[in-house]
Amino acid sequence: MKKNSGFTIIELLVVISIMVLFIGATLAQYNNYTQQLKLKNEAKKLVDVIELAKKKALTSDLQDKNCISFTGYRITTSAGAYSLLFGCNAVYTLIQNYNLSTNITITASGRGNFDFPPLMQNINFNINSIQIKNTGINGNNQCVTISVSPIGIVDLNETLINC
Repeated sequence: MKKNSGFTIIELLVVISIMVLFIGATLAQYNNYTQQLKLKNEAKKLVDVIELAKKKALTSDLQDKNCISFTGYRITTSAGAYSLLFGCNAVYTLIQNYNLSTNITITASGRGNFDFPPLMQNINFNINSIQIKNTGINGNNQCVTISVSPIGIVDLNETLINC
């Protein structure tokens, strides 16, 4: 008698089921990874804008050449956005507004103003760190922290923490 060397339908179903499980787990991990990467990229963008404000204030780069009393640059943070502003005569005007991506917000403790005075003299921050939260990572709220020292040194801690 001749033996059939083909696969049975049950064997094929078992193999396909196992493959579907592995693909599903891989897609979930990939989504988690892309959400973490999105959070870190948003934090890096905010750090770049803070550094830009700091450097412009340090060099007294005038956005408005008619400004007589330069008061510096300001970063204003809110829940879903942050802004770069130019100060003249203690009045700040918007240069650029930046919106955060979907599911990414700035926590309440990190909202407010960062003022960078001319030549970086007499710096006084009312907050010294910003936490950026992503609610789209496996249903968990994960954050990264940006710290700004009293002398204006900006540090991004990319370690994800639950918040």
